[in-house]
Amino acid sequence: MKVKKITTLQSYQDWLEKAKYEFELYKSKYGVYELSNCFLTLNALPDWIDKSDLAPQNLKSIAAEKIKIMKGDDNKFQLDETKLDEINHQLRLIRLFCNHAKHGDKKEKLEAITMSAVFPMTFPIKFDHLKIGSENVNVVPVIESVISFWERVINNA
Repeated sequence: MKVKKITTLQSYQDWLEKAKYEFELYKSKYGVYELSNCFLTLNALPDWIDKSDLAPQNLKSIAAEKIKIMKGDDNKFQLDETKLDEINHQLRLIRLFCNHAKHGDKKEKLEAITMSAVFPMTFPIKFDHLKIGSENVNVVPVIESVISFWERVINNA
């Protein structure tokens, strides 16, 4: 009989597993809270990698580069909603979503993001899209891509 590992959040690998778990939970409910939890975990993952004493230097370098992109440091990288098939724009979207969730102040400096659903609708309604500016984005492929990216990078480090 295989004994299940006791879940911890002590390493970046644990945070990747948490993101995958939350993504499965999101796909079972398509709720706003589940989406937020998944995005918040994916937003934190590069920081965990960057600050880990156990991460190889090449992995830490990739994480540090992605953190700069996600933060939009020095306005060198801006989200383009029409390019959400590219990992850097996907990561930036996740960061912007998380900033919307965490900042209680007015969001005039942030791109407008709202939950969305598409027609035809079924009940219960699946909140599987975000409206960003004028674009309606299916979040499932974005999350799949980001999780796949981090799995690939971590496994090849």
